[in-house]
Amino acid sequence: MDIHQIFSPKALAGEVAVVTGGGSGLGYAIARDFAACGAEVVITSRSAERLEAAELRIAEETGQLCSSLPTDVRNEDEVARLRDFVTNRHGPAGIVVNNAAANFFSRAERMGPRALNTVLDTDLQGTFNVTRAFVPDMLKEQRGTILNVTLPYPERGFPGFSHAGAAKAAIVSMTASWAYEWGRYGIRVVGLAPGPIPTEGVATNMLATDDPWAPFVQTIPMRRLGQPFDISAAAVFLCSPAAGWITGTNVIVDGGTYLNTSPEVSL
Repeated sequence: MDIHQIFSPKALAGEVAVVTGGGSGLGYAIARDFAACGAEVVITSRSAERLEAAELRIAEETGQLCSSLPTDVRNEDEVARLRDFVTNRHGPAGIVVNNAAANFFSRAERMGPRALNTVLDTDLQGTFNVTRAFVPDMLKEQRGTILNVTLPYPERGFPGFSHAGAAKAAIVSMTASWAYEWGRYGIRVVGLAPGPIPTEGVATNMLATDDPWAPFVQTIPMRRLGQPFDISAAAVFLCSPAAGWITGTNVIVDGGTYLNTSPEVSL
C-alpha cells in the first residue's frame, strides 16, 4: 500500500525528523514514509554504505531527498556530532525516532556480560543518548515528538532474548517518565511496539529456522504477519498532529498477537 492512500503528502510538512537505525528494516520504512509525507529526514546507522544505499532508495521511491550521517548511538560524542549535523543542515529536529537496536539469540545461562552490555548499550543507552542530545532544542521550541521503538508487553518476558527484553522494558518505563516530565513543554513521548514482522534483520538474528514465521501466524488473531508498512504508517500517525493528545503510552501494532501469551520458544 502507498502511504498517500492514507496520509496527505503534507502530513509531516515542516518537520525535521531523525531516524536512528534508518538504513534498513523498519527504520528505513519509517524514514521513507516520513519523507513521502513531507518531512526533512536524517537517517543514521553505523554503516555508511547502508546509509548511502538507503538515501538513494528513498529518493527513488518518494522523490524526496534525505540526509544521513554514520553514527554509533552508544557514543555520546558521535551523537553530539549528529545533533550538530542535523541542526546546521536542517534546523532543530521536531521528531526523533529511537529505532537503533542490537539483538541476537542467547540462552540466559550462557549470556556473558559482553553480550548483555552490547544490547543494553545500543538499545537503552543509545535511546537515552539520542534523546538527551535532541530534547534541549525541543524544550526551547516548546514542541516535539520522541518515538521509541519497543516491544509489546516486555514485562511478559522475551525467552531467548532476555537482554533485549530488559532493554525494551526499561525504554517503556523511560517513555512514560519522559512523557510526564516534558508534557508541560509540548513534547510527546510515545512507544511503538511492533509485532512479528518478516524483516531480514529479524529472520537473521532471531529466527534461524527453515520456516521461521509459520509458528507465529497461528498466534495472531488476524492470521497474517505484519509488514513494514504497518509500522511506518503507525509511526506517521503518531508523529503527526492527528496524535496530538497521545503520549506516555506503548502503542502495540501486532495484529492482536499480544492477546495471547508468548508463544513457546525452542531453547
